[in-house]
Amino acid sequence: MENASKALIIAGAIMVSIMIVSLGVYIFNNFGGAAKENTVNRMNKQEIGSFNSRITPYLGNSIPGPEVNALIQYVISNNINCVKSGETQKAITITFPGNDSGISINGAGTSVVYGSNVKRVDTSSGKYYNVSEGYDSNGLITTITVTPKP
Repeated sequence: MENASKALIIAGAIMVSIMIVSLGVYIFNNFGGAAKENTVNRMNKQEIGSFNSRITPYLGNSIPGPEVNALIQYVISNNINCVKSGETQKAITITFPGNDSGISINGAGTSVVYGSNVKRVDTSSGKYYNVSEGYDSNGLITTITVTPKP
């Protein structure tokens, strides 16, 4: 009889141990999933710097037409990749003031939207453009404005 009561006490201790371990795993999975989700949606400063560094060579005053066209092609490629991967926070919008055209992604983040006649700018001799950028709250370049230099 004495051995039976000791066996029941040991079995009860094992059950309590299993419940504590299960609770720990449950809590870890819930909080670990939330932390992972936040990491996916936010970029660190190094990633932002790397992303922006691909665009900054094309920014400034007196940018030649061929360089602006290279920028346009990069933005188109970037936006297509954003739509495919679902990383719409990396999408870039280009506007051409007075031209009523541009490049962006649609509100649902499911396709790239092109304005009329936007895939190339005039590259003839002496054609230069002012290219400026806009940033989101994290410091990521998200808008680019291209204006012909007078």
